[in-house]
Amino acid sequence: MNLYDPDRDPVRRAGRWLRWGTRWVALPVVLGVFVSGNLDARSLPVFGPERESAVLFLDGQAYFGHLDDSGDGGTLVLRDVYYFANATGSLTGLPVGLVKRGTEAHEPADGMRINRDRVLAIEQVGPAAPVMQAIEAERQIVHSSPAVISLNRTTIGAVSTLTAQRVAAEHDVQRGYTAAVDQLAKLNALVLPVSKAEAAAITDRAVGDLRTVRRNALAALGTTLGFSATDAQTYAGATEAVLANQTFANEPGVLLAPDLNGIVNRATELYGQVGDTYAKQLTQPKTASPSPTPSPSARP
Repeated sequence: MNLYDPDRDPVRRAGRWLRWGTRWVALPVVLGVFVSGNLDARSLPVFGPERESAVLFLDGQAYFGHLDDSGDGGTLVLRDVYYFANATGSLTGLPVGLVKRGTEAHEPADGMRINRDRVLAIEQVGPAAPVMQAIEAERQIVHSSPAVISLNRTTIGAVSTLTAQRVAAEHDVQRGYTAAVDQLAKLNALVLPVSKAEAAAITDRAVGDLRTVRRNALAALGTTLGFSATDAQTYAGATEAVLANQTFANEPGVLLAPDLNGIVNRATELYGQVGDTYAKQLTQPKTASPSPTPSPSARP
């Protein structure tokens, strides 16, 4: 990995040239194009196909987006930003999830300004990289529309990209369900303070609730992908039948688009809540009923 050198960055040099040219040669023409609204000026000065940049920080963080490094100040600007959210230990087994910046409590807008002294390196994201595939799928999910003319035109995911993301999300939902059911089976193999009949009844209720979580997660996937409420339920039922008795234990995880990742994370959270609730019922002994208080004797 090469250390980032702003003085050798071709994008930054192109920005300096563009500022000089628009100032002394073609300023009226360029201003006219900007005012017309047909040009995405925020993506200057990148030409050609989309340039998605990875900004790597000294502290190990990484952010992805459209980089504007044409200024001379101490900051650079990243727009349409995505980053990794740590999800270590989730039932799906995925180490990270992709998040779109802008949903935080302070609702950041108009790009992310980064101090140059925090930057370790800047690299271009490959078009087939998992990060790029997840971003392109997210744009298709939210029906993004690229600017008519843009010097860094955004790429929308192909149908095949979104299909791969959908299948990966389905498998993650099933993987979480299977992990929760397996955990219940391990508890039932222990010596429990409840009878076998009671344990079987508790486990049946737990599996029923886990199935409800799975069905709701699949329906949410359908809705997110643009299905009507009725079609989403039909899709969820059909997909459950396909997923039944499969574990996908050895299948490598796929970095999901943020909206799909959010559904998987929510299902994982609910699986955990259901498992904890019924684990307590299986492992906690029943409180003995208090002995009745003897009636007072009529004798003195």
